Parts: sequence; structure tokens; C-alpha cells
Amino acid sequence: MSFNAALSGLRAASTDLKVTGNNIANASTTGFKSSRVEFGDVFASSVLGSGNAQTGGGSRVQDIAQQFSQGNISFTSSQLDLAISGQGFFMINQNDSTLYSRAGTFSLDDQGCVVNNSGGRLQGFESDRFGNFSGVVSDIRIETGNQEPRQTTGVTSSLNLDSAETVLQRNGVTFDSTGPVIAKAQVGNDVATNHSVAGTLAPSTFDYSTTNVSFTIDLNGITQDINLTTNTSTLDQLVVEINSQIFAEDPPLDVYAEKFNDGTNDVLRFVAFESGSTPDITITNLTAAQGGAIGFGDVSTLADVTTAGEDAAVNGYTAQSFTLTNAKGVEVEYSSKQNASAASTAAEINNLAGMSASALTKAVLDTSASTIGDGFVLNNVTLTGNTYQDIVDDINSLTTSTLPGISAEIDANGDVVITSIVGDDLKFSLVNDGNLGSLSIAGGDDLDNATAAALTVAGDALVVGGVIDVVMDEGYSISNLAPKADGLFTTLAISTADLYSINAFDPADPSTYNHATSVSVYDSLGEAHVMTQYFVKQEFDPTDPTKNEPNVWKMYVQIDGEDVGDPDTSLPPPQNTLATQAAYTLRFNPDGTLNAENSSQLLVSNWTPKTADGELSGALGPINRLEGATFPVEEPAVSSNFSIDMSRTTQFSSDFAVNNVDQNGYTTGLLTGLSIDAEGIIFARYTNGESVALSQLALANFDNPQGLQPQGDSMWAENFESGEALVASAGSGSLGVIQAGALEESNVDLSEQLVNLIIAQRNFQANAKTIETANQITQTIINLR
Repeated sequence: MSFNAALSGLRAASTDLKVTGNNIANASTTGFKSSRVEFGDVFASSVLGSGNAQTGGGSRVQDIAQQFSQGNISFTSSQLDLAISGQGFFMINQNDSTLYSRAGTFSLDDQGCVVNNSGGRLQGFESDRFGNFSGVVSDIRIETGNQEPRQTTGVTSSLNLDSAETVLQRNGVTFDSTGPVIAKAQVGNDVATNHSVAGTLAPSTFDYSTTNVSFTIDLNGITQDINLTTNTSTLDQLVVEINSQIFAEDPPLDVYAEKFNDGTNDVLRFVAFESGSTPDITITNLTAAQGGAIGFGDVSTLADVTTAGEDAAVNGYTAQSFTLTNAKGVEVEYSSKQNASAASTAAEINNLAGMSASALTKAVLDTSASTIGDGFVLNNVTLTGNTYQDIVDDINSLTTSTLPGISAEIDANGDVVITSIVGDDLKFSLVNDGNLGSLSIAGGDDLDNATAAALTVAGDALVVGGVIDVVMDEGYSISNLAPKADGLFTTLAISTADLYSINAFDPADPSTYNHATSVSVYDSLGEAHVMTQYFVKQEFDPTDPTKNEPNVWKMYVQIDGEDVGDPDTSLPPPQNTLATQAAYTLRFNPDGTLNAENSSQLLVSNWTPKTADGELSGALGPINRLEGATFPVEEPAVSSNFSIDMSRTTQFSSDFAVNNVDQNGYTTGLLTGLSIDAEGIIFARYTNGESVALSQLALANFDNPQGLQPQGDSMWAENFESGEALVASAGSGSLGVIQAGALEESNVDLSEQLVNLIIAQRNFQANAKTIETANQITQTIINLR
């Protein structure tokens, strides 16, 4: 029996040596779990029992128990190196069989699958395009190609609208100047003048050395005396002397003297400064110390002279007066100047509280009834182009210099349309250098009096005035219009004037909205577009049933600067198919939170995606409300529609703030990297800035991990002793978490294993010594004789 006991000990010690050696050999194997040999003693027994004096029969190996304690975690540079911190096993599909491992050395194969060094495919839970995980375990596959674009179907805006903002928009009425002279082409003299009748003496005969001359100049009832006591020997000296006395007065008379050739002789002429008037210049009280020729003719035969003035071309606008009354009954009297330009009258009206005005002048030159000739003068600037296109180009080149605010274009009829955007008069005269042209010009506004007039005479001029647009605030009124019928505004009844929103919302004018913010949205092809939200505070007036709601804002939406509101079916074709202004009402509670229930349904349902050139892009188009648009928006998208979530927007008394603006769309992206979180979710990072959940690692655990069947390559197979695999995600239940960019080292303790090796060696030697001793005893017995 001693031989059998010793042999069993040798076998047990040999197994112990093998297990210890295997542990030592795998001290650097990733995910390796050490084993230990568990021994039991052997006793012979029978049905009748063995009694108390039974000797042992040796030892046997009861079990080689695997030790699934946690190994150290070391960090690496590969995101696909994975370690489990805690309980659980990676699930590996090895040749259609599921194996389990703690070794996390993974990489991608040629099909994008995540595999271990043996080619086994890592298992996980699949994700849909929205990041939702299914409960089905399958191979984890990483798509390395382009990420498909996702169309925006939802925008989230978390803002604060300042409750202390002022209301920018208000109501009023608008009316135009439509009197009988408005925009009517007026022809007259180029310069308004009045001539005194001069004598026929040649300049060489002027000799006033012994003569004192005095006379009075009367301009429309305003007089100035002239006393000539200085010797003058020429007409030029006479002109200088007279003008020096005129301009010495403060203020001077609006008249000057000049030398003028009447076709026969040089004579003295007086010219009025003011254009646009009919000046009457009268020479009275003509005296001379001596008779004879004094330059005005013989005093004895020359009576006081009055010559009718020659009219200058003017716009013909009458002096217009009216009384402006505000809501408190305060009255202001206003009168415009006769023949004043539309620009100057509009500027004066703008100075009246409660009124604003703008002016615009247009003149249409009929090219079929005109000839350029030597050219023409426009507002004192000579234009001498050979063609009408040359004239247009010359005008446009001077719009910021000598012809400020004036531009020109050739319309569809081939006529030249000249415009003053500020409403200045447009004055034309002809250039006469031997080839006198002719012009046919009409006011460019669609008024009954905007008929054409001809300019054919050198020295004449043609003037076109502008139209004045007036806006009057609510609560103001006009009365005492004079003249009523033939003034600038004809008969004006405010009750029939057009209602007008003053400072109405205009996305191009920041003064018409309180706040704005923008975010990129994406069409079905992945093209980015800019959506801008404009916010306009609404008026609160408890006495007005149309304005008796507090805390109300309007939100307007544009995409790429274009309207996206549903069509207005009340309009005639084709306008009834076009997008309108998208406006939504936001109502807030007294505590500043959004009253979503009473606010508009925030659905953008009429956006047609276009390219940067304004062409249709071919992306999904809209389904507007008339066509059955649904809210919330369907997924996956079947149209360009998307919703806007403003539920976290507030209206507090603090500055406007954009806390968060986000949307769920993106453009095409290329894979730039992977990241794996503690729950085993694999995120793919793309060049479009998106991070998409591709899959989630599936971990398995067992009631008895030591019952797993080793399969080599640090993998185990499920069997009866281990129990069925309990599959879930990392971090759930008793399962550990995932550490990416790290590996779990072997849990072998070399110091411990070396000690075990010594112990196993001694056990082996001791059992061998038992056999040697038993052999000696046996040999002694054999040698007995």
C-alpha cells in the first residue's frame, strides 16, 4: 500500500507542478486566469465499513480550480483595447460558437468587424440610426465609410427674451402726394430773369466823370437804392460798382447786374438769383446830375422802366398747409414752401412729431421721341454720351459725387428711367453746340398727370418733381388742408387712408425686431442652410380688445433669407402658391415660463431647399398644412418639415440670452475615430462633428464562473457546471464597467507561483523518497532466508 500511496502523491505533485508551470508560463498572457490544484486524501472503504484503524491510500487531485480574481489594468494607445473592471466576460463568436473571454485585445478585420487575435468576433447590441439599442446580440461592425446625412426634423431653442424690451411696432395710416402737379413735367426758362432796358451807347462812350446817377432796384416789392458817384469809364466798371453796392447790404437784394450783349450792343442787365420764381425787377427814381447819355439812355426821354420777368422752369408744387393734431389735442401748423422739392418737403414733415415722410422722383425719357444731339444737362451736370446706354453709365458713375442719389437704367421699353432716391427735382436742359437735340420726358410715377412734355428750345429747361409718401402715427389727425383740391395731397380724408404698421417687422432692418438668433439646419441631402429666428415684442393695451394680452411675442422664421410660411390661398395665382412670412405667437405665463398650450404650433412646413444659386437642390420638399402636414414630424423624414421646441424659453427681466440652440440634423461625415465609454457604448466620431452610437458591448456572467470550460486563447465555453450565461450591458446589475484603451493583465502572482513550485518540488521528492524507502523494506524482506 505504501507504493500506491507514494505513487498517488507523485501524480498529485506532478499535476501541481504542471499547473504551477502553466501559471508561470502565462504570467504575461492578457486576460489569463491562474489555476490552483485542490487535493483530497484516499481511503479504502467497503459496504461493511472500514473501521477506525483504516490507513490512507494516498492522495488525489480533486479539482483544478480557476481563479477569476481581477487582474491589474494597464493602459495602451489603442481605443479597441478593452478591459473589464469587475465581473463579466466579453462574448466572442468563434466559428458560430459563443465563447467567453477577459482578454480585450481587439482590432478590425477587413469587413469592419471587431475581432480578437483568434479571429473571433466581439458581440454586442445593435443600434438604430437614432442611437437606440436593440436587445439582439450580434457581431459588432464598424462602418468605416461615409456617414449618411440626417435631415433636420427638430430644432430646440432655449432662450431668454427680455421682458423689459420696448414695443417697436405701432399702427398708423399712410398716404401719398397725388395732387395735380405731382410728377408733372414742367417746361420753362432755364434761368428766371428781368432785363432793364439799356441804351445803345457803345462802351467807349461811357464817361461819368462829371455825372452823378441814382436809381432804385425793386424786386417783387423789395427795394435797394443805388448811388453812382464814382467815376466809371466802362460798362464793366459800372457793373462792378453796382454789384458792390448791392452786396454791401445785409441781407443783399437777390439781384445782380451783368454785361449782356443784346445782339447789337453791350447793355446792362439785372438778373434775379432765385430760380423757380417770376421776378419783376423795376428800375425807379432814375436821376442824373446832368442830362445826356448816362448808359441808360437819355434821361429826358427814359421813363422809369418795368419789364415783365421770364418764368424759370420749376416743379410747380404749390405751398401746402395743414393742421396736425395729436392724441392730446395739441395742434401744430405746417406749411410747405412753393416749388420746394419733394425731398425738402419730406424732410420738413419728418420734423413733425407723429409723422414721417420719404420722397422719390422718377423721370422717364422716351427714347423713341427724343434725340441726344450735343447732349443735355441734368441738375447742372452735362451729359454728352453718344448713346442712351452711355448716358445711363455716365449718370450711374456720378451717383455718389455730382449727381448724389441719382441713378438711371433702361427699362423693358428701351426708355431711360432716371431716379432720385431722396426726391430731389430732376431738371433737364439742352446743350447747343450746333447739334441741338430734343427730349420727351414724363414723370415716372403712375399718376394721371405724369404725362410727357417736350424740351426742344435752347435756354429752356424741364423739371420733374417727386412723390412724397407720408406715414402718420395712430392718434394723430390732419385738418385745415389748404389748398384742398389742387395742393400736394388733394382732398385728404384720414378715414379713407390706408392702415399702416409703422416700423413693421423687416428682417433686413434690425430696428424692427428685438432679438434674433441663427442655427444651421440640414436638408435630406446633407446641405447646410441657415435658419434665423426673429423675436418681436407685441403691444399690450388693456383697453384695446385686440391688444389686451400681456407677455406676447411674435417669432418670425426665415431660412437662407427666404420666407417659409404656408401659402395664402386668398391671393390670386400664382401668388397663392408662394411662401409667406412664417410667424408664430409665443405667450408667456406671469412667472416668465412659456405657455406652450396657448402658443402657436411651431412647425416649419413650407421650406423648399435650394442651392446657393437659388436653384432647387433636389432634396425633399415640404408638405404644407394645406397638403396635410403632420405634427410632430414623421421619422424617418418624408418632407423638409421640422418642428421647433421652445418649451425651455423664458421671458425674464434680464438681457436676451441664447442658452442653447440645437438641432438633430447633420451633413455627410468621414470616420475620424472611435471612443468607448464605461457602459461599453461604441461611439464613432465623424468629420461633421457628430458622434454616433454604433453598438454596445454585451457582457456575460455566470452563477459559477469556475465551472466554465477552458478553450485556450484565454477563452472559455459555457457548460452545465457554469450555468447559463446572464447577458446584459456593462455597468448593469453585477457586471463591471469597460475601460477603453486598456488591457487586463494576467492575475498570476509570480512570487506565489515560485513558492508553490518549491512546495510541489518538495512534495514530489518526498513521495519519491517514500517509494525508495518502501523499496528498501521490500528488498530486506525478500532477502530474509
